Amino acid sequence: MQGEFLTWCEQRINECLEQQRILSADERGDEARFMQIRANVYGIFLSVYKALKGDLTQVRQRLDSIPRAWEESLRLAEAHGDAEKAHIERIKLETVQAIRHYAANLEEN
Repeated sequence: MQGEFLTWCEQRINECLEQQRILSADERGDEARFMQIRANVYGIFLSVYKALKGDLTQVRQRLDSIPRAWEESLRLAEAHGDAEKAHIERIKLETVQAIRHYAANLEEN
């Protein structure tokens, strides 16, 4: 079950990077950058998973603690009318939600 998380994250990273490549080739730089951000978030939690030696319980705890800074950054961006920064923080938080959902499904199986 734990190896599935590793494989899943690696697949998401590869999908994001492929989408980034395609978007860059289409000269859609902003969208390509957003795909890179998604890949980076998956990469963060892949690194956490490896550092914690596959302990999904601890990974789930990091899924709660790491995004707190992004939530605060989103709040500040919205308060200051910084739409681009807010969008980037939402992308990070959406990606974390996808990871949480997958990790929860692993737990149920």
